[in-house]
Amino acid sequence: MAYAQLPIVEVELSRLLLDLENYRIPTRRDDEAGALKYLFASEDVLGAARLILRDGYFDNEVPIVIAASAQDKLPSYIVLEGNRRVSALKALHDPTIVPGHEAEVNSLLKRYAVEAEDLPERIRVIVAPDRATAAPHVARLHTGISKKRWSRDQQATFYYSLVDDHTTVEDVKARYPDVEVARFMKMAVMRRFLAAVPFSDHSLRQYAASDDLAMSAFEYAYRSKDIAAAIGVEFDRDGMLLPRSSTPEKIASKLPNKKLGALEYLVGEFRAGRLNTRSPKLKKRDDAHQPFVDRLNGVSATTTPAASPPPAASTPAGPSQGGGHRTTTTGTGTGTGEAMPPQPNPPSPTGSRGPNHPDTKDTLDLSGLDYEDAPLNLKLRYFELRGIGLRHLPIAAVILMRSILEATIKVHFEGSTTPATGELRAVFGVVAQSYGSEKNLKSTISAIQSGDAHKHGSIQWFNLIAHSADASVNAEDVRQAWKVVNPLLRRLLRPPSQSDLATP
Repeated sequence: MAYAQLPIVEVELSRLLLDLENYRIPTRRDDEAGALKYLFASEDVLGAARLILRDGYFDNEVPIVIAASAQDKLPSYIVLEGNRRVSALKALHDPTIVPGHEAEVNSLLKRYAVEAEDLPERIRVIVAPDRATAAPHVARLHTGISKKRWSRDQQATFYYSLVDDHTTVEDVKARYPDVEVARFMKMAVMRRFLAAVPFSDHSLRQYAASDDLAMSAFEYAYRSKDIAAAIGVEFDRDGMLLPRSSTPEKIASKLPNKKLGALEYLVGEFRAGRLNTRSPKLKKRDDAHQPFVDRLNGVSATTTPAASPPPAASTPAGPSQGGGHRTTTTGTGTGTGEAMPPQPNPPSPTGSRGPNHPDTKDTLDLSGLDYEDAPLNLKLRYFELRGIGLRHLPIAAVILMRSILEATIKVHFEGSTTPATGELRAVFGVVAQSYGSEKNLKSTISAIQSGDAHKHGSIQWFNLIAHSADASVNAEDVRQAWKVVNPLLRRLLRPPSQSDLATP
């Protein structure tokens, strides 16, 4: 294709129009004020204005324009590329065109009063004959690909940016009657809310504030009033957070610890991929919804009144009744990190209350593990694991559990004809070879050795938590992993016999 040099002309700012068709949203064709609001709110035009005042206006990147429809003797131009710079210059010359940011612009002009005297009123632009000719050049300036349709997050930012001291949500609804404005407002305020939440896990805060957590997916959670209440948010009919006298950022910063814990768990489940738009837990009519809400609210199933047990005379107490091991612990078995609500303990023959369900405690239940004769340092690790609070130190519990599993394997096979050496995966091969055919351990060994990174208690899961800075874990995850590992540790804490170690 032959090179054709496009003309460069000098044009007054007043004759440069923002490209409204550049906005992939249902905006009015004459709504330049709305475009200005969006650019200031979403594209940091104020930052561009600051740089122009501080360093001067450089036209090393000349805006690309096309001629607008001739309406008067002086031609006007539509800015296809360079809307941000043009908007900054327009606002610096007349701060009143952006009422919501007028004070900030005036503050800049006051701070750079001397520099503001040299602001250009005319700038050079490249004039393309039409949009088709300009398109490849504009696309190349935007990382080499054509601009994509705005995401729902970007649309939400646009509509939210329109609301200021001079424009209400009702005004925006009136301007865009075919748009679900309240829904977009919820998305926008929730993004700002999440970005300001003081998550204890910094990587979780980064995830919540980024596009990795799509609001179009997360809205399936907060649109349920019971889930929204559990994480400390409430919306009005316009989709704005209550109280309206505050901001999403301030509401987030004052979130009570209980609500913060619920939100961390909820966001963590989305990050782990265990929650999505199809999750039954987010559907109010599904049986899985209420237990999930109870989990967010910290409500234990043991607080629910149990049905009256049958009369003692009709069910004679046997030797297995009345002991702590009568309590049944059940899990979903799906690797989702959720445990089934713990069942109430049956009354003892004497009528006294039995021991609490293990899942209601903040520590792991190590009863039944005979580590008394283990080497001192290994025994101390078991003591430490028994004392770790899962709610506040779940990652520490997982890393210590992994260490205990690896060390217990090595001690078990120490001095045998098949000693175990190396890291966890290597030493676990000896376990699989020695005990993999035992009926009562076969499924446990398979789950640990072959489970993927989503299977609690598997080697891949342990390695992910120990080595990935982005991996998250909560108390329930630790309990699920413990239920997988516990049966094997019971066996490994007993000394091996020759028949145990016979090669299959």
